[in-house]
Amino acid sequence: MKRIGLGFACMALLLVLLPFTASGCWISCACATPPPQPDGTFPGITDTEAASDAARVAGVPLMTTAMIGGPDGEPFYKATATGTVALVDGYSGTVIEVMFEDKMPSDATGSASTAQALAAATAFIDAVDPSLLRNLASGTTPTVDLIRPAGVAAYDVKWTEGSPDNAPTFEVMANASTGSVFAYIDRRVYTRLAAPVVGRDRATQLAIAALGVPGETVTSAELMIEFVAEIQQLAWQVGLGVPTATQADVFEHGALIRVDAVTGEATIVKS
Repeated sequence: MKRIGLGFACMALLLVLLPFTASGCWISCACATPPPQPDGTFPGITDTEAASDAARVAGVPLMTTAMIGGPDGEPFYKATATGTVALVDGYSGTVIEVMFEDKMPSDATGSASTAQALAAATAFIDAVDPSLLRNLASGTTPTVDLIRPAGVAAYDVKWTEGSPDNAPTFEVMANASTGSVFAYIDRRVYTRLAAPVVGRDRATQLAIAALGVPGETVTSAELMIEFVAEIQQLAWQVGLGVPTATQADVFEHGALIRVDAVTGEATIVKS
């Protein structure tokens, strides 16, 4: 494991870090559920606002949203575009997580350097909001860890206030082979977020190996977001099947495999 600590001592700490929404407003980190409006309407952001905020942070032109339940029933929006998944806090509009499926690592090659990973992660934060990067630079110390779970390699870049033993405020994951950012996590509103590492290609390999049936073909693979005991779970739901002898697009012996996107653990859900 490689680990480096880089300080930014040249800037004075002017602002206390508070969650930042993509619309440009600093908000309090109070996570209590707001009371409903007198007319019974939802007191948070709209799906259109969630899609716009998520698209801005992800750097894509358009995303679609669906509301999902978070810890304690708090509402989150899951925003999706081709190869991109984001999670938006339904009350504040804070984009708390973005994942780029097509950039996630699929092997354990570590040709990119720690400096490249840090530069890519810093550039991503800067693209989200330059003032946010300035505040991070003056008030936190970034670290870079090379991790290799489930046969893949990634750099885990964290910005932490005070002691390195404290929980990070921001986390960015970079592909150790390409140096590209594949996940962005804002942990200020909600700390129990998972940092995905296992990409689609590796997940499907693990799913096929777990089932152990010759001739299995991947029929579907979707990155699922769930909350179990208030802790976020990220997992690939992989559908498998064996093509029939006469029709390649018709499958038999279907199966459904769950592959943890953090650890790579594969569980046969249905076979």
